[in-house]
Amino acid sequence: MTGFAQGLLDALLRDTHLIVPQLFLMAVATLMLWPGDLFFNRNEKHKWAPITLLILAVTAVLITKTADGEGFSRMFRVDGLTRGFQMLCVLAAAGTVALSVKLLDSLKQQTVEYYALILFSLAGMLFLCGASDLISVYFSIELMAISIYILVAYLRDRATSVEAGMKYFLLGAFSSGILVYGISLLYGAGGGITTNLEDLNRALALTPTTSSLLVYAGVLMVLVGMAFKVAAVPFHMWAPDAYEGAPTPITAFMATAPKAAALAAFLRVFGTGFHGVSSDWVLPLTYIAGASMILGNVAAVRQESMKRLLAYSSIAHVGYMLLGVLSGDPKAGAQAVWLYMLIYIVMNTGAFAVVIYLQAKNEGERIEDFKGLGRKHPVLAFAMMIFLLSLAGIPPLVGFFGKFYLFKLAIEQGYVTLTVIALLTSTVSAYYYLGVVKEMYFKEPEGEAAPMGAAQVFIVSLACILVLVGTAFGPWLLKWAGEIFWV
Repeated sequence: MTGFAQGLLDALLRDTHLIVPQLFLMAVATLMLWPGDLFFNRNEKHKWAPITLLILAVTAVLITKTADGEGFSRMFRVDGLTRGFQMLCVLAAAGTVALSVKLLDSLKQQTVEYYALILFSLAGMLFLCGASDLISVYFSIELMAISIYILVAYLRDRATSVEAGMKYFLLGAFSSGILVYGISLLYGAGGGITTNLEDLNRALALTPTTSSLLVYAGVLMVLVGMAFKVAAVPFHMWAPDAYEGAPTPITAFMATAPKAAALAAFLRVFGTGFHGVSSDWVLPLTYIAGASMILGNVAAVRQESMKRLLAYSSIAHVGYMLLGVLSGDPKAGAQAVWLYMLIYIVMNTGAFAVVIYLQAKNEGERIEDFKGLGRKHPVLAFAMMIFLLSLAGIPPLVGFFGKFYLFKLAIEQGYVTLTVIALLTSTVSAYYYLGVVKEMYFKEPEGEAAPMGAAQVFIVSLACILVLVGTAFGPWLLKWAGEIFWV
């Protein structure tokens, strides 16, 4: 065995404990794809959903058991930020799997590949949450994204699904090229020595004036590539079509889990790697955050499709969360973003569960399909109203506290104008969310109420309870987040 091979093997054996959850996910997903299809016939494929939920539960336990550390030539780090955002990704994936059962059954599209792809994508997200090198950031993003490209086009007998998957793939490949080129520029600007975030931060701070343009271009290209992954304006073009064409559980997945992982990468890359050159990216990121809030909320007002409304809404919420990335206090910013993302996952998953319920009757695609839901299914309509009002940030619901902590942090860091924009656009969001509430409670119902699946009942009930409990304990949420967020 050569010296290089022996060194690589030693590193793998020494550092493998840092990535046990990812290795477990990829091993299980591979087994599911290979002999897994032999265990259940076509009519029993829905049994893969509870198995996948069990796998996700084991993954969550493995994440909590992973000790702090850095390995693989300092390309991956496990700390509080890593574990916190990894748990958010697992939570979002579990919600997606639970939402998928009834819809895929009704479409007769249950396959083991569907659940395996979710696990592969989740593995990429877990890597991305702890990536501490620009190279590992890139490869983690690709592992995450390739599986989602396939999931978006999963309903291959539907032209809208295939078109959405192709559009997402082409724009995703283009943005990945920009990201790689930006990384290469920064590698050169730093003296061709390292792509490790901490080392790169020190190297860029010592960059000669003659190389400042190279650094600026590299930082902007990395910003563009990563902004695409969270669907921030003006790199959001793929989101509405992809959200509308994808299976609705995958729409819910895209709106939550990849965003949580990408925001963790944002916090690490810009808070650690580019901290010393913040003057190069703070102003562009400020414009991106403001534009996301404005366009996301204004465009949502004109939507007739519920999935497109939630797509533009997610763009606006990304704008709010970027306030935490802009924070000069990495710990406080990470805590505020983590808390907001946790609340958003709960609200969003609950809202999509209601949409999927309506889709069981070939409805739910349009806002007018919610007409009279308050009379046909009062409990479901109440839960949907709670989710929508909380998404709008209307006090005293828990969504208000998520925004309050982010906005307070932004004001403390001097982003007063951006905070005013956030407040005004939140008012706009209340308008279109209340439009759905109006359809549910002030329009005459059409047709009969359909029965809900057990998984949908559980998700809607649990999400509604969590929102109400969070509402009761809102003032203590940030303190709680600080206690469990080991930064």
